[in-house]
Amino acid sequence: MDKIDLSEVCQNYRARVIRVTPLDDCWLLETNRGPKELHVWPRVDVMRWSFAWRERLARQGFRELERFIRTRDSKPYVMVGNQGVTMTDHFRRIESWEPRPATARQCGRVVAMMHLSQQESNLLTGADYLQQEKIKAESEWAHAKALAESYRSKYSKEKGEKRWVGSLLSPLLQRMERAAVLLGHESIPAGELTVSHRDLSSDNWGMVGGKLYLRGFFRPNLSVRQRDVAGFLRDAYLARRDLEEIDAFLDGYEEVKPLDYGEYTLLLAFMARPREVWRSVESYVKRVSENKEAPIEGIEQALRSQQSVDHLLRHIADRAERPRGEQIDEPL
Repeated sequence: MDKIDLSEVCQNYRARVIRVTPLDDCWLLETNRGPKELHVWPRVDVMRWSFAWRERLARQGFRELERFIRTRDSKPYVMVGNQGVTMTDHFRRIESWEPRPATARQCGRVVAMMHLSQQESNLLTGADYLQQEKIKAESEWAHAKALAESYRSKYSKEKGEKRWVGSLLSPLLQRMERAAVLLGHESIPAGELTVSHRDLSSDNWGMVGGKLYLRGFFRPNLSVRQRDVAGFLRDAYLARRDLEEIDAFLDGYEEVKPLDYGEYTLLLAFMARPREVWRSVESYVKRVSENKEAPIEGIEQALRSQQSVDHLLRHIADRAERPRGEQIDEPL
């Protein structure tokens, strides 16, 4: 938890603080105006960007999210040295949301509205973040090639599990290469490279007063918005294996912001990275090289997950090939 003078910060707000409780990523304040949260932002530019998209989203009509409470001087944040501090309302009870198709469609609409709100900001540059993603993917691929070469030179004549793991290396490298290449595909429109959160997840959603509520993003990792959607859909499908939920989300998204072929390509590029398989194989190879026990159960489980991801990839690729607008149902 960041060390700041809480009493000095709280004096900037109209609320009278009764009790302060440190949480994992913020302070919980009991005040005469109800419970509040105090968040510290290491990056002031990200804080300003976050304030801007939250306000734009609220002006679009979606107010079920954490907005920054203004100070006595009507400022949306307080500066403490090189850091920014924001105050938001705290809800004591946020119920879990049920990812039914109808709810998933609403989530898609809200995410598209959020992305449009973020698109209006020029504080952060999406092209820079895509370049970072490309560099990371290429670096990971190069590391995997070196690891595979070393493993083959030592264990190419082995039998059993070591041989089986060796047989996975070529297709794994091909997938990693393909994912890296897709990130630079010519169909990706430069104008669509705007910044969003890298890790949108089910934890960012809840129900408050019977309404869908968007929360979090106080210390966000950032990337381009297509990674935002790709990660969310990938995790959702691995959790429930429901293509109807996937289509509902994308239908809702495209009601607000249609996706062109290049954006679908970028979605597929982020989904195509064989993350679990690579991590499990990398862990196995390292343990073998250190003469440690190296069970293969993790690799087997990762391969099963990859089969599900492949099914999702094919489904979204088919959707991308349809004429634009065909997959969107007219709202009732």
